[in-house]
Formats: sequence, structure tokens, C-alpha cells
Amino acid sequence: MTASTGPTVSVVIPCYNYEKYVGFALDSVRRQRVAPFEVIVVDDGSTDGSAAVIQSFPGVRYIRQDNAGHVAAFNRGYAETRGDVVLFLDADDLLEPDAIAEVVSHWRAGAAKLQYELKVIDGAGDWTGRVFCNYPTGYDTDTVRDEFTQHGTYVWPVCTGNAYGRAFLDAVMPLSVKAAPDGLLNTVAPLYGAVVVVPRVLGHYRLHTQNQSYHNTDARRMDLRFTKQIALRRGEFDVLQEHARRAGASLPPGNLLDRELVFLNYRLMVKKLGGAYADDAQDSVWSLWRKSVALLFGRPFRLKARVAHLAWATALAVSPRALARTLVQLRFNRAEVFKRFRRSSAPLSTA
Repeated sequence: MTASTGPTVSVVIPCYNYEKYVGFALDSVRRQRVAPFEVIVVDDGSTDGSAAVIQSFPGVRYIRQDNAGHVAAFNRGYAETRGDVVLFLDADDLLEPDAIAEVVSHWRAGAAKLQYELKVIDGAGDWTGRVFCNYPTGYDTDTVRDEFTQHGTYVWPVCTGNAYGRAFLDAVMPLSVKAAPDGLLNTVAPLYGAVVVVPRVLGHYRLHTQNQSYHNTDARRMDLRFTKQIALRRGEFDVLQEHARRAGASLPPGNLLDRELVFLNYRLMVKKLGGAYADDAQDSVWSLWRKSVALLFGRPFRLKARVAHLAWATALAVSPRALARTLVQLRFNRAEVFKRFRRSSAPLSTA
């Protein structure tokens, strides 16, 4: 690794019982073409072998605390940093070797954050074929600004796909949310500065049984997975309203959940599965479908994504409940289904 000549980058890794993965995360940091200023791992009271794995990496600052949850570890990690830019790397995720170099190269003064693409991998590290966010062509800082002005939201990746400026973090940390600290940071970031978009894959987001907090719930109550996420997102938008008020900024009128396709989708699935969420009486299957179609052509999406989302929303809307349940199960387990299909269709060895 070589030293950076731009802004200094701190890497923070919160870890809880990720002995299986944290070594891969740390190795991906060790392999960076441009070295981070510091690497801090907050062990949130792990009871497995995580500590031994973490401490086997020289130069890593290891901090152990009693188990207090992911948000507490997130806050503690930030409090220990000194870099100009902070990248929170989930302990089960990975960085591409050029990640920090690209952050340093593209960082601009006054930016709230920088974001990039992530390959979605499974528990074994195999690529699922998906890219998060798969930005439409030309999606950049100006697009984010315009989207946020018009819709109060924009396209952003999960935790590992972001690097945050210290001035922004100093204004909002420590966080008091119960879960998903990156969701809140990404939601309010445009109020505090530019959002820089690097349309390159610079990390890997791992989906597996331990971190799919709403995918792997009781199959008989799949609606609860999405109800939980809807409530969480409502809370984030409530906080956004408060930050906008403090900043003297205006947000679009109405329900901001109507401005995000994923949450129109979650609400539609809950309806079709017979579940309930706050204020669901104002929604119907077809009102949610109409809002989804309007959003598909009112916000920037790739043509392929528009076609796929339109087909999905329509199939879901017209399906009886039993079929809708099957469609939802297939959608949220498609990576494993495709993987099994590839295995079963592979030619047998004749050796």
C-alpha cells in the first residue's frame, strides 16, 4: 500500500460474531492501493473467535466494548477516528483494491459524502449477478441534487458503498436510531453538502443468513419483513424533516414514501400478503401500482430496470394471494434459486 496525498481516510469496521467474515474484510483493506489513514475495528462483545482474527492483522486498532448493538459500535468507531473522510465497512463486506484511491481522487471540498457501486455477493463470496445501485447512465452529483429537491430522496447504496465527510458527521453524530445508521446518514446527507457519485464497483455487499434481518423471518408471516422496513423508513423521513427544519430547507409535500420505488413495492407486497402497516387504509393495491408506474417514468432508471419493475408490479398486483406469496418468496431468494439451477444444469464430469 502507498500513502495518500489527498484527504485522509479512516476505515471503521463494527463487528459482532463475524469470525467467519471479518478477516476477509480486513484483508481487503490491507490490499488497498492507497493506504487508509487508520483502520479501527470495534468488537461489540463478540463471543466467537472474532477478536483473534482481528488482532492477527498488524496496524489495526482493536477496540472491544460490551455488547451494545450495531449503532453503538458505529458511534464508538466514529468517535475514535481522526481522518478527513470516514468509510464504515461492514465486517462481512469487502472493498475493491482501488476503493480508497478512488475516494481520495474524487473527493471534493465541502462534500457530505461520496458513494459508489457494490457487487452483491452471497455468503460464500460468489457474485449473485446483481450490482447495488446500478446507477442509470449519467447519474451524478447534479442528478442527486435535482432528485433530492424534487423528491426528497435519491439513489444510494448500503453502508459499505459510502464514504462520509467529517464536517457532515460532526453535525449529526452520534446517532440515536435503533438500527440502520447508514440509512439515516444517507437520508439527510444532501442537506449538508454535495453527494459525489463514482459509477464504479468499489466494494462487495454480502447477503447471507446472519444479515438478512427481514428476509429470513417466519415464512408464514413474510409481510412482517416489509412492515418492519416501512416503519424504519418512516422514522428516517421524520428525522429528515427535522434536519430540514433546522437547516431552513424545504422538502417536497406529501408522503415521501411515495417517492421511493422500493417502499411502494414493500407496501404493495404487504397488501397482497394480507398484512398491515401504519396508515395503510389510504393505500390500495391499484393506487400503489399507479404510483409505482408514475415513479418509474418520473425518476431516472435504466430501461431494463423500468421494464423489470413494471412487469413485477403488474404480476404482483393481479396475482391471487397464494401466487403472490410464491412470487415474493422467489424474488427474495432468487440468488440461491439461480445458484442451485446453475449447479443442477452444470455438465457432469466424465473424468
